[in-house]
Amino acid sequence: MLIKGPGSPRLCERLKDSDSVEVRSKVFPDGEIYIRLEGDVKGEDCILVQTTYPDKHLIELLFVLDALLENGASSITTVIPYYSYSRQDKAFKVGESVSSRAIASIVSMYADKFYCIDLHSKSILDFFDIPADNLSAMGLLAEHSLMYEPDFFFSPDEGGKERVKKAAEKVGVPWDYLEKTRIDGSTVEIKPKNVEVEGKTVVILDDIISTGGTMIEAAKQLFEQGAEHVHAGCTHGLFVGGADRKLEKHFDSVFCTDTIEGKNCKVTIAPLLEKNVLN
Repeated sequence: MLIKGPGSPRLCERLKDSDSVEVRSKVFPDGEIYIRLEGDVKGEDCILVQTTYPDKHLIELLFVLDALLENGASSITTVIPYYSYSRQDKAFKVGESVSSRAIASIVSMYADKFYCIDLHSKSILDFFDIPADNLSAMGLLAEHSLMYEPDFFFSPDEGGKERVKKAAEKVGVPWDYLEKTRIDGSTVEIKPKNVEVEGKTVVILDDIISTGGTMIEAAKQLFEQGAEHVHAGCTHGLFVGGADRKLEKHFDSVFCTDTIEGKNCKVTIAPLLEKNVLN
């Protein structure tokens, strides 16, 4: 039984499942959140799909999990398309909370199995006390990118090169990553590591676009080096502070998946979930 989390309405509608339950969510005047399952889940094996950004959806997730247990669900598989706080996977300074571990601990208390999409750090899976798996949407992004007839795929930095390598190999497009070189205290040069981009069409793929600052700088540098077209794609489009509008001024196109729902969601992860979770 598919439980349609209020944070992922369009994604849930795209999932092919004949047996599903809607979730009613509302906010009281004091800001507290109300959750109610609008269907019977007693004795059912339930699959909850609910993203966790912004924080309102994280609270909804916890309340829906509690409602499923309260109402007799036989088992709970939790799918979090975008796992918020994934960049806080360790304590960088004394006194900090390891936020991603805290979320994993709570989900493990309620659920029997866990899935997410393109975790920023795969080490987060070790925080779960239940079977946990990280699925990748990079292949879907790569397939979408073919409409632009790309000459190259790029990762914006070395840290994301394995993701982009897999995407590129899936569709047979060459790949590379961009190198950052600090020229002085206020100047950073970003350029391809091994290839020339003059007259080429390139696609930069990443797991998360937040403020878009690194992506914009990369686009500027690529155009200065003669690239004809530059496109930006990611799994999780946070687009903080109107970053999507800023990106659109520097890229030929901007696209992301529906792990976080918004106007640039041109790729759905529904086939990924249907193949790996709902089958």
